[in-house]
Amino acid sequence: MNARRTRTALLALVSAPLVLTLVACGGDDSSSTDSTPAASTASSTSSAAAGTTTPAAPDTTAAPVGDDALAAAAATALGEVDGTVFSIDLDNGAWDVSVVAPDGTESDLTVSADGTQVTRGPVVDTDDSDDTDDLAERRTLLQDATVTYDAALATARTEVPGGTVDGLDLELDDGQATWDVQLDENTADEQTVVVDAVTGEVLRVERDD
Repeated sequence: MNARRTRTALLALVSAPLVLTLVACGGDDSSSTDSTPAASTASSTSSAAAGTTTPAAPDTTAAPVGDDALAAAAATALGEVDGTVFSIDLDNGAWDVSVVAPDGTESDLTVSADGTQVTRGPVVDTDDSDDTDDLAERRTLLQDATVTYDAALATARTEVPGGTVDGLDLELDDGQATWDVQLDENTADEQTVVVDAVTGEVLRVERDD
């Protein structure tokens, strides 16, 4: 009877470490599969989701004004008439644009203040039948002038960076092709930058007295 109890006790003592070892191994397996990867995956998924749902910034671009509006008006006019821009002038809240064809024929258009729409024209100038001098002058300007309206404006801005541009006109001044760039018309700051239409140089700045 005592021998049987002794064997049972010995078996218990031998089995106990094995059970503890198995339990410990089971604990290690459990800890090796912690929730860190899941958290990382969730974080990545959340970031991706946030990226796809972020709304685009609203377009707050205002309608073009000043130099941009003038350039837009010229481009709109040239979309209607093939030729060379000879003048762009702001009048009563709209742009009066003159485009001259390669043969010297002049067409006049009125373009909206933002430069995007033709509101009148193109209307062909029929005064040439009575005044051949104007036609001859335009043909001379077509031949001599190499500086475009936009280049003339950019050159004028090197002299007068501020102010509001009111118009540009290609003129024959004592036989010399020039661009007259008007700024701040009918104000105390009114001035005109005269640009050589052949060389692109600023000839003078005329200020209103």
